[in-house]
Amino acid sequence: MIFSVLLHLLCGYVRFSASGGFTERFINLCSLAGIPLWNLRPGNEGITACTSINGYLNIKKCAVRSGMRLKVQQRRGMPFFLDKYRRRSGLLIGFVLFIAIIFVMSSMVWTINISGNTVTTDEEILAVLAESGLEPGVFGDSINAAEIRFFALSRLENVTYIAINRMGSAVNVEVTERTPVPPLISDEAPCDVVSAVDGQIAVLEVYEGTKMYSPGEAVRAGDVLAGGFVELADGSVRFRHAEAYAVITAQTEIRAEPRKTAETAVLTEQKTHTTLHVFGLDIPLFIDSEAVPSATRKSALCIGGIYLPVGCTKQIFNTYTAQETEIDSSRLKLCTAEEYLLNKINTLGGAEILEEKVFVNGKITGEFLYQTSAGVAKEMLIE
Repeated sequence: MIFSVLLHLLCGYVRFSASGGFTERFINLCSLAGIPLWNLRPGNEGITACTSINGYLNIKKCAVRSGMRLKVQQRRGMPFFLDKYRRRSGLLIGFVLFIAIIFVMSSMVWTINISGNTVTTDEEILAVLAESGLEPGVFGDSINAAEIRFFALSRLENVTYIAINRMGSAVNVEVTERTPVPPLISDEAPCDVVSAVDGQIAVLEVYEGTKMYSPGEAVRAGDVLAGGFVELADGSVRFRHAEAYAVITAQTEIRAEPRKTAETAVLTEQKTHTTLHVFGLDIPLFIDSEAVPSATRKSALCIGGIYLPVGCTKQIFNTYTAQETEIDSSRLKLCTAEEYLLNKINTLGGAEILEEKVFVNGKITGEFLYQTSAGVAKEMLIE
């Protein structure tokens, strides 16, 4: 239904009235002549109907043969609209140019959004993408995502994967960075497995090396649980890279003292630097500054889901001053409890807590009995 209405508006149609003759003969003659009629309705003296432009030009013969009188009521559609403004060529040319400009602009890339990066900055990624041919102002059809991805991965050391997705005039770049690997002791280097905490051994399984303690024995932090050596039958000793799994039961105490004052950062000054972006041209509205912005906000003009090459970037510069402020009585307990929980997380981490006793008397004191995997490798120094 909607498609037919749009087709009629595009091709144009005429609404007319026919009266004074034989209505049924008129309709039959139009059908035999192949003249389309729709929206037929009875009128005061005849009928009203719609037909195409060519149909109305050929319908007069049918009207004469059936004795009907025709009268145009409405002319609607694109052909009549263009005919009405045919003498205003400037308006038509301007409309066509506007559509062409919008079409060309919507097929170009105006914004590049980057997400997923923490180590590599947006500026570094944008610079590499510009070298590969992806930058604001290029046509979207000229983007070869596979080549850009290969080039960017060869230039960005901390990036392991890049996904490039185009959405209208915007390109979304999703980055996956390399996870930093902590320094490890070589599997060939001799090392011991030592205890990281004071406590009692609950589990000790030695896979490589010499077992130095048994479950149930007490150890101190730094004691060797599995030695990186093996004594052979002939009495000689060979050094090994010891491997062991140890679970130690330990005790610890965590405290949090109430504080009357706290150091807070107070915002004393805020400045905003605005840069306009118009068709790839950057227009700064400020005097150059070497300060590092506290936050950056980018925005672009969007019409109907299409991002246009008009927008701005706002750089916000905040100046803070450290001040000692007093903690009121209503917040004192809350701040002390918060500090206690932070100390508990930093001290115990992922340990399994077996027993917990908490004492609150102004300050908060917690006594914990816990188990943790506490076997760590320590390289042996052999002279």
